[in-house]
Amino acid sequence: MLRGPEARLRLVSVLFALVFVVIIGRLVWLQVIVRADWKKEVDTLLDRPYGLPSPPPGVILDRNGDLLVGNAPIYVVGADVSIIATITDTVEAAADLSPLLGRDVASLQADLAVKDRTWVRLAWAIGGEAAYELEDLKAEKWYWLTLEPTWERYYAEGALASHTLGFSNERGEGYGVEAFHYRLLKPQPAVAQGEVDAASEPYPEEMAQGKLRAIQGTDLTLTIDRTIQAFVEGQLDKAMADYGAYGGTILVMNPKTGAILASASRPCYDPARRSEYTEDQRDLFVDPAVSIPYEPGSVFKVITAAAAVDSRGVGPGWSYYDNGALEYGGVVIRNSDREAHGTQDLQGLLSSSLNVGAATLSTQIMGADVFYRYVRAFGFGQLTGIELVAEVPGFVHLPTDWDWTDSTLATNSFGQGIAVTPLQLVTAVSALANHGTMMAPYVVAERRYADGTVVPTTPRPLGQPVSRATADYIAELMANTVADRYDKARVPGYPMAGKSGTAQIPTSGGYDPVEVITSFIGFGPMPDPEVVILVKLDRPQIETYLRWGTQTAGPVFQSVASRLFVLLGIPPTEPVVEPEQ
Repeated sequence: MLRGPEARLRLVSVLFALVFVVIIGRLVWLQVIVRADWKKEVDTLLDRPYGLPSPPPGVILDRNGDLLVGNAPIYVVGADVSIIATITDTVEAAADLSPLLGRDVASLQADLAVKDRTWVRLAWAIGGEAAYELEDLKAEKWYWLTLEPTWERYYAEGALASHTLGFSNERGEGYGVEAFHYRLLKPQPAVAQGEVDAASEPYPEEMAQGKLRAIQGTDLTLTIDRTIQAFVEGQLDKAMADYGAYGGTILVMNPKTGAILASASRPCYDPARRSEYTEDQRDLFVDPAVSIPYEPGSVFKVITAAAAVDSRGVGPGWSYYDNGALEYGGVVIRNSDREAHGTQDLQGLLSSSLNVGAATLSTQIMGADVFYRYVRAFGFGQLTGIELVAEVPGFVHLPTDWDWTDSTLATNSFGQGIAVTPLQLVTAVSALANHGTMMAPYVVAERRYADGTVVPTTPRPLGQPVSRATADYIAELMANTVADRYDKARVPGYPMAGKSGTAQIPTSGGYDPVEVITSFIGFGPMPDPEVVILVKLDRPQIETYLRWGTQTAGPVFQSVASRLFVLLGIPPTEPVVEPEQ
């Protein structure tokens, strides 16, 4: 039997052995059995996603380099709710944050008290003085606040060119150039996975190796001229007030390149305030210039005349007898004045805007196959391909369609029963102004990438719908029409070519007996036009006998053209005759 020191030594040895076994067992447990779980937790703490603040999206400039759309710095405000200490803090913090975030106290309390997440977003776009005050609160009191810097689109000219500029959400959905070129404008953020320090910042060597490189969005320079755009919008607003129109569009294009210098439509909206518009107001976002087709009326007669001349069906010596009516396909076509005009040539047809003459060309001179071949060659019923969201192709009923009838051939000749967009019409008529070559319309003049590379847009022909001789001949007839008949569309010193239109508005039962769309399309100065201008006014509310394109859209065309030549520095091509005193 062990006694004294030996027993005590034996006991101590056993105790040491037990402790050693426990330690070894614990080490085995930690380093072998649960090692993978602990490693995963450590990796979660040290190896995490990290990134740099997002660079700004690309800016949008006008053709002269003036800012149209820029960026304003804002913050996404959140809370690391996993480290909020007490319910008392939640109540007090909600009271502090409510006026700065523009939210009610109760909803903030609810967000700050969530248990199933570690972080919640409290506000999306906070800037200005409120952001500074939040920074102070974070530093002095509520350390769990997070402020992530980001960017908000800034519209330097308010609602100017709103339809062209447009907007997009974070998924790229929206309107105008902003949505069409969302991927170009969007910056490439600097995000990676790797080791971070306690403040979730990447280690310096990661930065030195160039692993984090954020790339700002591509800048776009438009063909739009801010000064011209502002003037055109002012003229459209004035026209709507003068004539009581419900809406309207004015387009200005360079026929030699297809560049759009101005595109104004009413009603419009302010992109910066788009979130304030109600659901039933969202139709304002749609651009009437590219997305809302209409029946063009008599302006379409220049297309019919060009097709007839180019197909060699008519020429300078051609004439027909106008008895005021033409029956075709079971429908009687009549002139708008309900009068017979006797023997007429092509000049008389356009100058007097004779429906019977246009229908004679389509039904008796060309026929369906030839007529619609030219309609398609001028781009109707097809997209122009402009860099704007939601462009539509319009409506052209062809002989192969189930709802086409013989009478469609007659009515289409003077712009009835066919629907076009303002952009399609300007593009087609630009072919007559550009000696037969039709250019693709475009609104982006150049792209400037983050590395400084500049890629200009190369003007692109869409086709040659008619020959140079045909285009110049029709342009001459249009110029004679302005000189002889459209005194309200003449521009002193600048010979202009043009055509008016007064189109009925289709309804479910036929056509509205009163309401019309008036328009005037023209170009100049002749003989080598620099601009094509379309003026379109929807439902002018003035005396019925004045609701004609010559009376309403014609004077607006004159005002726009007169100022436009000055702004573009285009000198007169003929002497300006001063009126007698």
